[in-house]
Amino acid sequence: MIRFEHHITETWKSIVKQPYNRREELIELADHVANISAKHEGGDPEVDGARAHPSDILDYFRDKKEVMDNHDWDNLQTNFMDKFDATNNTARALTQNGLAFVAAKLHK
Repeated sequence: MIRFEHHITETWKSIVKQPYNRREELIELADHVANISAKHEGGDPEVDGARAHPSDILDYFRDKKEVMDNHDWDNLQTNFMDKFDATNNTARALTQNGLAFVAAKLHK
């Protein structure tokens, strides 16, 4: 048994060429690929790319003090909520296409 991780969205900057949204590919695969994981690291591209501070993988490695000193806390919170919205958009699309899914357990 394998786990296939399909990246649906990715951060806008610093890791891969953006934009991409692979939600439609997931819908095509999910009915016959067992144990598929839909990964979301950024918001939907049309939202994320329009932000004053688009998501950036390098933000994951910033020190909290530096984030606070540069007044980026609100930007990072917005990026997180965009990712949350993208995840919900994927869940909605799966459901609308008659596909069942199990939400991942969050890290503690």
